[in-house]
Formats: sequence, C-alpha cells, structure tokens
Amino acid sequence: MRTARIFLWSASGVLALLVGTASAVISNQVKYPSKSAALGVGPMGQVQANLAFASYAVRQATDRKAVVSSHERELASSAYRKEPLSSAALGLLIASFDRANDAKREKLLDLGGRLTRRSSLITSASVEAAARRNDEHSFFRWLSRGILTNESLRATYIGAMAQATARPGADATLAPVLGAKPSWSARYWKTVLGTPESLVNAAKLRIRVARAPWKQTDITDADPVLMLYLVRDGHFDTARQLSQVLGRPHQASTGQGDDVALANFSRQPLLPPMDWQLASSGNLGATIEPERKLLSISAIAGARGYAARRLVELAPGSYELDWTISANTALDKGMLTARLDCAEKGGNSNVAQEVDLDAGRQRADLGRGLISVDPEAC
Repeated sequence: MRTARIFLWSASGVLALLVGTASAVISNQVKYPSKSAALGVGPMGQVQANLAFASYAVRQATDRKAVVSSHERELASSAYRKEPLSSAALGLLIASFDRANDAKREKLLDLGGRLTRRSSLITSASVEAAARRNDEHSFFRWLSRGILTNESLRATYIGAMAQATARPGADATLAPVLGAKPSWSARYWKTVLGTPESLVNAAKLRIRVARAPWKQTDITDADPVLMLYLVRDGHFDTARQLSQVLGRPHQASTGQGDDVALANFSRQPLLPPMDWQLASSGNLGATIEPERKLLSISAIAGARGYAARRLVELAPGSYELDWTISANTALDKGMLTARLDCAEKGGNSNVAQEVDLDAGRQRADLGRGLISVDPEAC
C-alpha cells in the first residue's frame, strides 16, 4: 500500500512537471518560440511555426527582398503537419512558393483566406496574387481586410489603396468598400488627397458613395480639399457633379434675374470655389453673414488680392452686375473691383471683365458674348 502511494505521488509529480512544462510552452510559444522549442514538450507544431515565422520576420526587417529559407520551410512544413490550422505555418509555406507554382500557391491562398483574416503573410501574398492576375475586386477586398486586421501595416495598405485608386474603373470597385464607411475611411480620404494621379477617380468614388445605397452626403473635412484640387487641375465637370451630389447645386445662369450664382450671400461656404472662397490672411479677410445676405470685407492699407471669389457657369450673353455697398470711408477708383475671367488654363485674357465698385446701390453692364463656358472662347 505504501509502495502504491509512493508511486501515485511520484506519478502525480511527473504529471505536474509535464503539465507545467507544456503550459510554459503554450505561454511562450508566441513571444519566445526558441525557448519553447528547446523544452521539446507540448504543442510543438505551433512552436515550430512561430519559430520559423520569427526567423523570417527578423531577416525581412533588414532585407525586404529576403525569401523563406529551406530551414524555415522545413519547420513550417513540419508545423503544418502537426497543426493544420496554424496560419503562421501556412503563410510561410505560401510565401515559399515561387511563381512557377502559381496554381498550388493559389489553392493554398484560398485555403488560407478561409482559415484566417489576420495573417500578414497570407494577406500580403493574396494582395500580390490578385494584382498579378488583374483581379481588382479581390485586390481591394484583401487590401481592406489587411487595413482592418494589421495595424502595423495599415499605413502601407492604405497608401497602396490610394495609389490603386488611379486604375481605370477603381471607383466602381472601391464603392462597396468605402460605401460601408469602415473605421479607416477618413484616413484613406486624407491619403488619396496626396496622390495627384488618383484625384479624379477619388472624386468619382466620392460621388458614388454619396448616392444610393450609401448616401454619404455629409460634407467631410476631405471634401473641400478635393474640390479645390479638382478646380485647380481644371476638372470642372467633375467638380460640378461632386457639388451637386453633396447638395450644393452649382447653378448655370439663364440670364434671368436672381438665378445667377454670383447674386447671393445667403449661406456659409462649404465647398469653395463652388461656394464662395473667402480671404483669411492677416491683411485681408472676408466673412459672410447669411441672415443679412451680406459679405463683409476688412483690409489694411495697401492690401491686395481676392477678398472673395467663386467659380460660376454662365451661358454666352449680355449681363448686368448690380451691387449695394456701404463703406466706412470713400472708395477711391480701383480700390474695390469685381472681375470676371475665364477659369480655363491658358485662356484668352481679353475676355476678362473688370468693374470698379462704388459705394451705394450701383449697376454696370458686362459686354455681350464675352462670357462663355465654351473652352474655345477662352
């Protein structure tokens, strides 16, 4: 009886030691895979996978072109046989295949995509594979998945998405992704504003997500910047469409009374220059008081420049400009002027119209046929 009790206590001690060792392996297999591998007890498949992944990650940190070594591949292969659900092992096996094994690599990528959404190796390999076969839907889907699940590479993935926005048809492919308004969407819009070749498609994408079924019509911080860049680069039609879909209709004049867009100061500008673009420098500033339909201008002596300007669409014809001005002091000739000019780059400056603005209620004629939306007239 005493012998049996000693045996049980001994067995319990050994079992406790094994459990403790296995627990140590489990707790250290991610942070310290080499220590776990040295213990040689417990779920070694995951340990081997993490050890291979850590080795590869260290080499890639110093050399972005580093490939999976034969030793790392052997570890990953052994780990995958023991742990078929190990994303680290599967990711390394996928990364180890060259383009000559594209068919096998694609099968593993499909398996990996169903297995996990959080493997940086599987995600980056899937992005690359989708780009190689020109599958834009999969390309953007994997990019958005990587943005959501990999914080360390989020900026890289968002930058890649902003660059890829320039691809033909990218606005249609990206609309369901950005239409869902993911948590990173504001960062995407900020990034794409710094990608000149993507601006037009970014505007088309913004127009799409403002429409049904997404209806993102609230004006964001990125929208006024996008509008300014579009006008700066001469994409007037796209800018007009964006203004309209965001609820800031850009009126085309029929020459009848108050329908000319220049006539009104009834709302605060949100999308200049489709709305009024107001000066805000130290020596010249302008503000709008919508309740009074009033534009207030303040300037120091010698100040020059535009106090307020706006892009308008005017059909060819004869126009009148009328205004009412109250000033603290008399206005000398040329002190305050209104100017109409063609916004087209390389336009003919001879079509410009400039009128001196005097205090009081005044009216001036503008030349017939000199104002046109036809680029050839500019």
